[in-house]
This record gives sequence, structure tokens and C-alpha cells, in this order.
Amino acid sequence: MPVQAVETDLPLSVYKQEYDWIKLKSNEWLKGDIVSMYEDQLEFDSDELGLQLIDREDIAELRSKDELSIRMIDGTIATGYLVIKDDKLFIVNDGVVKPFVLSKLLSIASSGEREIDLWDAYLSLGANFRAGNTVQFDYTAGAKIQRRSSTSRFKTEYNANFSRFEDKETGISTTTANSSRLTSTYDWYFSRKIFLRAMDFEHFSDEFLNVDSRLSYAIGAGYHLIDNSRTRWDVNIGPSYQKTQFSDVPANEESSETSPGLVLGTEFSYEFTRDIDFETSYQIQLVNEASGEYLHRFESGLKLDLANDFDLNIDLYIDRTETPRPDENGNVPKKNDYRIVITLGYDF
Repeated sequence: MPVQAVETDLPLSVYKQEYDWIKLKSNEWLKGDIVSMYEDQLEFDSDELGLQLIDREDIAELRSKDELSIRMIDGTIATGYLVIKDDKLFIVNDGVVKPFVLSKLLSIASSGEREIDLWDAYLSLGANFRAGNTVQFDYTAGAKIQRRSSTSRFKTEYNANFSRFEDKETGISTTTANSSRLTSTYDWYFSRKIFLRAMDFEHFSDEFLNVDSRLSYAIGAGYHLIDNSRTRWDVNIGPSYQKTQFSDVPANEESSETSPGLVLGTEFSYEFTRDIDFETSYQIQLVNEASGEYLHRFESGLKLDLANDFDLNIDLYIDRTETPRPDENGNVPKKNDYRIVITLGYDF
């Protein structure tokens, strides 16, 4: 049933419902598609401007063309056509108008009738080619897939780094970097402040850290220390299990290790402007000495919006293994790895 058929005591404008509509407090109207909302930020795919992040406090009116699912702070979930006007929230379902307190709105997502509406993806790529006196090829690639509903979030992220150098005199090619990391998490929003991390998976490999394959599984709980329209700061903690397969080990030593562990992490993001976002995260995993003892991972970066869903990313990666495993010749990898990466990204 279209929103226009709602009783007249609910203020509605007259326009075609081919799009979702948003009126900003600057009196500007945007048409497009509502992607989702969480942390007081609405993702809106504008028909003319592309994907936009809009603070809830900047929205004067909102009217959806399709049924949406909302989740309130107290856990209440409701589905229907969504109308926001004069700082009031209404859900319209089968001709019944139900009011909600806008300040207690936690999230907005697709009602689930179209599964694709719950998903979004992001790709990034950076490369460096040199020829002449020096022949070198470097690339870094990343991908992120995310599914968000009013009650949960699933996220998978992949990053790879590779570098190869060719000696012009001998013609011998040497690999100088070769690593990859795949992570997947599933969070269930228990309340506005607390979330349960039902799954935290990671696959990591690094030729120069002597790690052929490292699998980590964890569960845990998280808490939103700060959660507003511009700033988000989360912390999480939980038990883990890890299995590591090493590339080379000294004679008479096991080539694999398993260990229970403990994961502690934090994520922070801040929106400087509508076009500049800052994100940083830190995680430490405590395992036994044979598996590395303390495994640190730090990521920090700026995301600069360009145009037509393209972004420029400047990222810093720091990985530290407290007790690296020596290879078959007794060579011990360095504890710290640093990378500064510049990539071009695209939002789907």
C-alpha cells in the first residue's frame, strides 16, 4: 500500500513514489534510495549525487517508497513505510499509522523483501610499476562486503600486498613482499550500547613472517563508548582459538601450532567533513609463545571522497609479532612490519 493512502492527519506531500525522498533542514530535497541507517547516519544513494552519508539531525523530512525495517533502542522492531517529519517518526503498515520516538531510533534497514538491498561492497586498488634501471612491480588490493539489517551486521574484508624486484644485471626476480589477510565478523545489536560478536574469523599469511597459514576464530562482546553522528568508538573482548602453519621450521620441530587465546580490540572513526573520514583500529591477540605470544594489528587511514562513488584512501598498517618463528636456517623474522598504502576505491 503506498504512503499516499495514509490518513490525512499524517502530513504528506504529493509526489510520485518512484524514489525515496529526503528533505534537508536547508530546504533541499534529495531523491534516490535509502540504503541503511546506523549510528545516527543515514546512507542515501542520491539519484544525482551518488552515495551520501547524511546526519539524522540534518533531516527535516523523510519518506520511503518501499517498506523498511526499523529497530529501536529498547529492541522493538517494526516494518512498514517510513515517514519522518517535524522530528517525529511514523511507520505505516496496512493503513495503520504507528508513531515512534525519533530520538530512540537505532537503525533502519531494508525490510528484507529484496535481499540485495541489505548488501553493499567496496573495492580498492593501488599499484606501482617501474622500468629502466630498476624493474619493480608492487600492488595492494582490498575488498569489503557488508550486509546490514536492523538487528545485525556481517562484514568480510580482504587485503593483499605483493612486491617483486628484478635485478637488471642478472635478470633474477626477487619477491620482497607477499602477504594477505581475510577477516569476517558477525555482530548482533543487543542494544544501542552493547553488541555481541557471534563470529570473528581471520585467515592470514605472510611469506616473510614465515607464516604459511594462520587461522583464528573468536567470539566476544562489544560496547559503544561513543556513538553519535560524527564519532564512533567501540571496544570488544572475547576468547579465541588459533592454528598456525609455518612455511619453514628447524629440523625436529613441529611445523604447526595451536593455541587458545584472548582477543582485545578497539575501533575509532571520526567524520572531519562530509568528504573526509578518519578510521583507526587496534587489535591484540594473546596466544602461547610458540604461536607468537602477542599478535598486534594496527590500521589507520583517511578516506577522501572524490566523485561518482570513487574515493582516495591513505592507510597505515602496522603488524607486530612478539615472538616470530625462526625458519629452517634459524633466521628470525623481524617483529614489526610497516606499510603506507595509497589506493583508489569504489563503492558499489
